[in-house]
Amino acid sequence: MSLSAGNDITLVVPTYNRAQALRANLDSMLALRDVAEIVIVDDGSTDDTRAVCAQLGDDRLRVIPHPTNRGVSAARNTGVAAARGEWVLFGEDDCRFPADYATVLRAEAERHGADVVGAPLIHTAAAESQVALLAARAPRRARTSIEDVDVFPSQTIETPFLPARALVRRAVFADVRYHDFPVNGYREETDFFVQAARAGYRCILTPATYCYQLQTWSGGQHHSSTLRYEYWALRNNWSFLRRHGGWLVEHGYIPGVNRAQLRFVLGRGRIVLSGALRARLGRARRAPALRGGPSVAA
Repeated sequence: MSLSAGNDITLVVPTYNRAQALRANLDSMLALRDVAEIVIVDDGSTDDTRAVCAQLGDDRLRVIPHPTNRGVSAARNTGVAAARGEWVLFGEDDCRFPADYATVLRAEAERHGADVVGAPLIHTAAAESQVALLAARAPRRARTSIEDVDVFPSQTIETPFLPARALVRRAVFADVRYHDFPVNGYREETDFFVQAARAGYRCILTPATYCYQLQTWSGGQHHSSTLRYEYWALRNNWSFLRRHGGWLVEHGYIPGVNRAQLRFVLGRGRIVLSGALRARLGRARRAPALRGGPSVAA
């Protein structure tokens, strides 16, 4: 299959033991306009991921298997190597997209002379019919930080801090590959975008579109016990700062490597404690009902 200008985007989707998520979300990826081919990298799945893909019967879709699980960075690199398009759009098996997502990102890249362009990610438990309204009402900020995957900028801005589901010009991959961050892959996409910026490629975040997650899914690269996940998040963040901390400080993105790591540790600790507190309150509310007594007021 040859790809022509205006029809030269390859969608790359890494997946691992997420057949259920693919069943729910692949339809929105197949509906993307201006995507000429879809490369799904099955990273050693042991569920029925292959069967789900085969049932779709779309000529644009190719499945590339890894015999064993190698991690999301390796899966992305495999997808890039197989892609035929001049642009590569990264999808994820747990995300959904407006039909014009790729079209808008490509137009923004051309308008701003960018090599990498991303858009905010919306997490919501609302009905899908409400997502566009949520996007329209989302607050806008002049700047975003390294953790802000769900923030809409007030206008298109240049930044290396982008959500993973970005559109990347093929030329970038001559200089940049996804670095392997062990176990949960934490920081692998941020590391890639920072590499691209350091190599002189223009990275932008646009408020002109968005992608969204309607629920969480079991399986995948990132799911493990909470403590194990957080341990590797801390380790991988430190590895990321050791790789790029000097550049980030020089460009004013962080105040210092050690301070950035401490801030990250405290932030992750607050998230874990907040989650534990919510779980405990949830159990307390359910307990009276299980005993037949009145429930605790919300």
